[in-house]
Amino acid sequence: MNALSVAGGALRYEFLMQFRRRSIWLVLIFVSALSGILWLAFTTGSQVTSLDAVMFLAQFTAWFLPLGAGLVLADRLARDKKLHVDEILDTFPGSLGARLLGKYLGSTLATLVPVVLIYLLGMAYVLARFHDPQSLLLALAAFAAIPLPGLLFAAGFSIALPAFLKVPLYQILFIGYWFWANLMSPRFHIPTPVGTMLNATGPWAQEAFFHYQWVFLRLNPTVWQGVASITLLVGLSFLAIGLAWLYLRWERARR
Repeated sequence: MNALSVAGGALRYEFLMQFRRRSIWLVLIFVSALSGILWLAFTTGSQVTSLDAVMFLAQFTAWFLPLGAGLVLADRLARDKKLHVDEILDTFPGSLGARLLGKYLGSTLATLVPVVLIYLLGMAYVLARFHDPQSLLLALAAFAAIPLPGLLFAAGFSIALPAFLKVPLYQILFIGYWFWANLMSPRFHIPTPVGTMLNATGPWAQEAFFHYQWVFLRLNPTVWQGVASITLLVGLSFLAIGLAWLYLRWERARR
């Protein structure tokens, strides 16, 4: 069995397993409510344009939905260990790395389904309010550039790091990290990577590609810096999966 077949099989299994879990829908609906409250607060008033509505939709989606996605994905490896699925899979031919990659892609795609549906509801509201069909294309581009890289980043680390940490501990640390690294205002004068390309909520891409400033950051990036920020976040997600693969391979060799 080649690696591509193994990865494809793992992708299908993980997608169906994750998609059927009610917890991912409940958690993501809850965090989307937080995003929605902020979005409505920033887009009420007669001076608001369709551009404002779309950019704030993408921005506040990036603030909270990757956080929810990371929390619901954190138990994927632990669940396999608890049910001894990993031990059963080890008896079959196939690459551990391919299975882990399939797990990442399948569970991430399944988690993206409710995220995309929630985002589409926001797009429908924008269209109904402003009657601007071009805002739909803008919203799709904004989703790909702003929240999507952060979602992939959160998913990669939430699948990988519980290989080293207990799931409840990781989830607590992840919540703290998310607010500290991505949403901490510089006015608090606390050291934080919020103004760097490690910010997973997309301020660099938003300002670079759409010339629309983030709520409390002024970066003035170039287009290439926007590309670099997306590349960094997606690359780090795959790096995390790679490190988890090395650890799990070492752990399996010790059995």
